[in-house]
Amino acid sequence: MSPTARDRGLLVGTMGLEDDARVDFTRLRAQRRATVFSGMERHDLDALVLGGVGDVHYVSGARLLARAGVLPFAPAAVVVRETGRVHLLSTWDEGVPPEIGRDDLYGLSWNPANLAKSLAEIPGLPESRRIGTDGLTPLFADLLSQLSDSAELLDAAPVMATARRIKTPDEITCLEVASAIAEAALGALEDALQPGITERELLGIYCERIASLGAPIAPSESVCFATPTRGPVRFRHLCSDRPIGDGELVVLAPGALYAGYEAALARTRTAGRSAPPAAADLSSRCTRSMDALLAACRAGNTGADLYRAWESAGNSESPVPLAHGLGLGAEPPLIGLGRGSEAILEEGMVLCIQSWVAEAGVGGCLERATIWIESARSSTLTRYGRL
Repeated sequence: MSPTARDRGLLVGTMGLEDDARVDFTRLRAQRRATVFSGMERHDLDALVLGGVGDVHYVSGARLLARAGVLPFAPAAVVVRETGRVHLLSTWDEGVPPEIGRDDLYGLSWNPANLAKSLAEIPGLPESRRIGTDGLTPLFADLLSQLSDSAELLDAAPVMATARRIKTPDEITCLEVASAIAEAALGALEDALQPGITERELLGIYCERIASLGAPIAPSESVCFATPTRGPVRFRHLCSDRPIGDGELVVLAPGALYAGYEAALARTRTAGRSAPPAAADLSSRCTRSMDALLAACRAGNTGADLYRAWESAGNSESPVPLAHGLGLGAEPPLIGLGRGSEAILEEGMVLCIQSWVAEAGVGGCLERATIWIESARSSTLTRYGRL
């Protein structure tokens, strides 16, 4: 790692904690709410009933509890256009912004009928005729329909996806801080990487490092994996307990969160000193492919331009996405795996770009970066050394 990148990682210090020293969070939340209400007016939606973690965080700004696994849809936040208020499913106000008062909270209940009663007491919701939702189950579809006989349930994606797509300067700052935390974690992984260490041990080092920076919640456990020099090479997400062998190429991909915003980062390093003979060529191909993708990330281009850039670098179809939106977690568009050719890249979007190449007998090489699309070019928020 270059001295500049290492210094930047160390300077992050306790930057993982949310405070107003770097970002005016009151302004950030107000801007996000204004964008959502504007979208509701444009799409003629009277209310939003949201359950997606990213959507709930976007409209409320509340600190949400981390959880493992996937839960079925629940109305975790309600936005009412007539009153201009955001209501939150919460039994306490710890971590809830001051603009959401206690009167705007409704309690959790394991009895759906009691939860439906709480929703019916939200001012303006029973009178809403067009309600957007980002998820639904048959049970909650029935409960929401009971709020009003004439209420129409609609897809909230046009409002929420449009609101979240273009990042404000405050959001970019959050992503820059998340990038710095990820870079510090990558430095710790590089320092610990040696033959004999296991992927699970590296995962523990990663978790310890981001926790020490005030960002203890990892976006995922897809942090590192060694690529074999024998047999087929596959992209993996889960760590194993197998000791890493001398000369193996190891993917280090430590993401990080700050104020809910996620930064993506990955580099591939060799464990020990004896890299496979063709490792340098594989690394050059990965870098060349990444450069082609980054050059195609300009406002006005489409996903098809990224596909062409990938193919022009001599690659066949990638088994992982070439790009996807990034902000409060993974966001649209998804470009790759046969999807997203018509997606338009717009000024202000933030993307995760990744180049994955593999060769049997050598291993695999991954490079991943967080980029911000500006008017005539894209800026890489990830400043970690690439070599």
